[in-house]
Amino acid sequence: MLALSQTKTKRLVAIHGWSGTVLGLLLYAVVLSGAVAVFAHEIGVWSQGGTGARGELQGPIDNHIRKAARNIDPKYMEEVSIFEDSTGDIGVFFHSHEINPDTGSLSDVGVDLRISRETGEITERFEGFISDKSDPMGALESFLVDVHVQLYVPAPWGLILTGILGLAMMTAAISGFIMHRHIFRDLFLPARDNQRLSSSRDRHILAGAWGLPFAVVLAFTGAFFSFAISIGLPVVSMVAFGGDQEKMIETLIGVPGAKSNEPASLASLDYMLLDSENRAGSPASNVIITNYGTESATVLVGHRPTNGALSGIQLMFDGPTRTFLGEKPFIGTESSAGNSLLMLMGPLHFGNFAGLASKLAWFALGGAMSYVIVTGMRLWTRRRSDQPMWRKFDRAVTAVGWGLPIALCGSAVAFFLSVPAGDPEWWTPAAFVIASAVAIALSLGREDPDEKLRKLLAILFLALPVLRHITGGTSWGEAIVTGQSTVLCIDFLLLIGGGLLLRINTPAASPAPPQLEPAE
Repeated sequence: MLALSQTKTKRLVAIHGWSGTVLGLLLYAVVLSGAVAVFAHEIGVWSQGGTGARGELQGPIDNHIRKAARNIDPKYMEEVSIFEDSTGDIGVFFHSHEINPDTGSLSDVGVDLRISRETGEITERFEGFISDKSDPMGALESFLVDVHVQLYVPAPWGLILTGILGLAMMTAAISGFIMHRHIFRDLFLPARDNQRLSSSRDRHILAGAWGLPFAVVLAFTGAFFSFAISIGLPVVSMVAFGGDQEKMIETLIGVPGAKSNEPASLASLDYMLLDSENRAGSPASNVIITNYGTESATVLVGHRPTNGALSGIQLMFDGPTRTFLGEKPFIGTESSAGNSLLMLMGPLHFGNFAGLASKLAWFALGGAMSYVIVTGMRLWTRRRSDQPMWRKFDRAVTAVGWGLPIALCGSAVAFFLSVPAGDPEWWTPAAFVIASAVAIALSLGREDPDEKLRKLLAILFLALPVLRHITGGTSWGEAIVTGQSTVLCIDFLLLIGGGLLLRINTPAASPAPPQLEPAE
């Protein structure tokens, strides 16, 4: 793209290579787990055998909420969150905010209920800090998200680490963009078949050229979220609010001021849900009630993106009078450029702005960037194969490249096996470590470990649908009858993926040196 001298180009090659190699293995873990985490919710539904959840919150629910509120301590009426849980029932969380002595940070504490949509019966009750609540059936989904967000490293260090990795990815992507003097030609570059390493380099360039814009967007938004949560908000809390986290959150979010704490009955939630649905053009996804049971009560109804919008909207109602108060920005009380920019960050990072289509695109691009990272590291190490240190690092790249998907599949295997015993929250991450150790052990032999690791991953892919079924999961016949398409799709994709992996022939490494470009 840019005319650079040979010296500057060599320097960029060094920056590009080292930024991608020094933190490359961890970066690969973040990117690949992120591609999987795009479908974390769908994987959670699949792991539970399909659910009746619609992702919508529609009436009638008013009577259920009023009945449940009669037995709740008034101190937990500061905020009430209402949503549809993964089984299709109503989740209601009556809570306030307190400093959690275990973490030292402001946390939600209260009473969390599950209410049958049909009967109004309370099927589950938990009281305390919500972070302490056990969720065995959601263990796999939570683990996948945690691996991506903070590499399963305790807060805030995990977030800081992923933020640093995001900056490293930006460095590699920007330097790669500058080095692509023929980027439009590289978008359609055919691979050469005469040498393995030359062909690998061509495929690396092809995947990198298509994924460069995505890499920059993903790296920037990921680093933003990591540093904003781990560093930005605590610093703002200390500097601008004297350490008062609750005051900071109220100011940033724009919580309406209390008019009166006098008792007042809440108007019909069913009416407000229907009114909000008509105004937004889509069913509600969640409801947040502040100051429940008082004259100051407000009802905030959230809606997912519609009509091509990148972000959803929130509509606010006066609780006692059900008067529509207008659209509520996610940050502050009035529309602003800051709120608009922040609302772009989430959809651009998670790829959830256009439903299944955008998720599939983000998954494919994430997979392509994972391939770029691994092939880039292998090209870098094999060009230096005469040095013992780089030969060992090349073996590490192989172990991690195959080992991470093997470990993720291993955690799913452990989830299914441990659900009957009731302890998947322990076994799901433990199996990840065990499967990682197995992958490392298989990579230590003198033979090229690629084929062994590939076959192991193929076996796990093929085994997961069978294991899900024999441990009590929904059968294909039941899934077809009940319309559980998520179960069918993921099962079929795993079977197809396992079959393709078994058919791949891993070529032997070529001893011939690679053909280098002039800058290299």
